[in-house]
Formats: sequence, C-alpha cells, structure tokens
Amino acid sequence: MIAKGMHGHTRIHPQGLLRQFYLWLRGTEQILVRPAAELPLVLISYAKGDREGMERLRETLEGTWLTLPETFRHRYAEVLSQVPPFVVVLLRRRNLCTCLGHHHPPGSESRLTRRLRSMSGVLTGEIDLAYEAIRDWEPQPLSYPALHSAAEAAEFQSFQWQLGLLTVFLHELHHLVAPAESERHVRGQSQKFYEDALAHFVAERFGVESGLRHGLPVPKVIL
Repeated sequence: MIAKGMHGHTRIHPQGLLRQFYLWLRGTEQILVRPAAELPLVLISYAKGDREGMERLRETLEGTWLTLPETFRHRYAEVLSQVPPFVVVLLRRRNLCTCLGHHHPPGSESRLTRRLRSMSGVLTGEIDLAYEAIRDWEPQPLSYPALHSAAEAAEFQSFQWQLGLLTVFLHELHHLVAPAESERHVRGQSQKFYEDALAHFVAERFGVESGLRHGLPVPKVIL
C-alpha cells in the first residue's frame, strides 16, 4: 500500500462502520474492464456514488496504459506475467488508514472475490485503491515550468491523476505476486515509473521538462 504512499505489507485494514453504512445505503456496482492483453481482466467494484472514480480507473486501464512508450510498459512485464488472469479492484474514495491502496493476500479477500473464484474456477487476485487520495497524491516534490493556459493545466492534472491510479495499481499487483520482495525494491520501481512517465508526457505534450525539486524533504512513503 502507499500510506499517503504505497503499502506492501500483509496487514489488511477493515472498512470503518461509516464506510460500511455508506455502501449499504448507496449500494455497490461492478463493471468488467478488458484492458490491453498484458494486463489482467479487471472487475471494478465501487459504490454507486463513486462513478467518477470508476470511469477514471477504466480509462486509465483501457487507454492511458497504451499511450505510454513500450519501454515503460516493459518495466512491469515480469510482474504482469505472474499476475492472476482476473483481478478484483475494490474502489474507494479514501482509506481510513490514509493508504492509497492495499494488496489482499490469499485468504483475506472480500466475499465478492471468493464467490467469483468459486463460481469461475479462475485464479483471482484482489486489491483496493483509494481514488480521491490518489488524485491528491504527489509521490515526490516535482518541478515543472508553468503551463500556458488553464486548459493545459487541467490536462496535466487529469493525466497526473490517471498516471497515479496506474502506478498504484501496478504497485499493488507487484506486492500481490511478489510478497517476499523488499519494500524498497517495489517502491523504487513504482516511483521511478511514475516520475519517468510524467516527465515523458510533459515533454511530449507541452515541450517542457519536469523533474524532482532537489533539496526538499520527501514525504514518508510506506509502499
């Protein structure tokens, strides 16, 4: 998971009573997403009031991933080759623990995932993502020149949100398939992926450079 960062430990944070009541009151929906071949089939489970987050994640998996250079996508080739063919994403606005996401080790999955696995016979993994927290997340202090218009700034922020969703998604899949790998290694890979992909987008789309602001404290990240 990422605690205002990404977390890779096996501890699962149960939903609070208010969250459970919210889901009971609003109800949940599911949507099946068929992204690029190298990504698993994904079922997004979300509260009926959280459609914006679902649409963002679906667009990220179906579109944003394919807009990245193949050299970037290849960085996760080994991880993705080990991911179960079917992954359930429990989409939330925020987690009480402030984490951006968690992977759910075997035996800790939701009733939905256990039921799907039992009915289909297909190996199924599960993670959760906190889409509003991811929208607010900045993994490192980034520096980039001011964009020329409000439209460009909005486009940048939109891509940054989708890239954040993709990064946390890949990060949690990494933990799911390689629980023994060190936190430092998993965090380093996802952080570098995010920084390089964002810099590439800014350079290609706006013709400017982005990078880390050195000398500033980096927020504590528990991946």
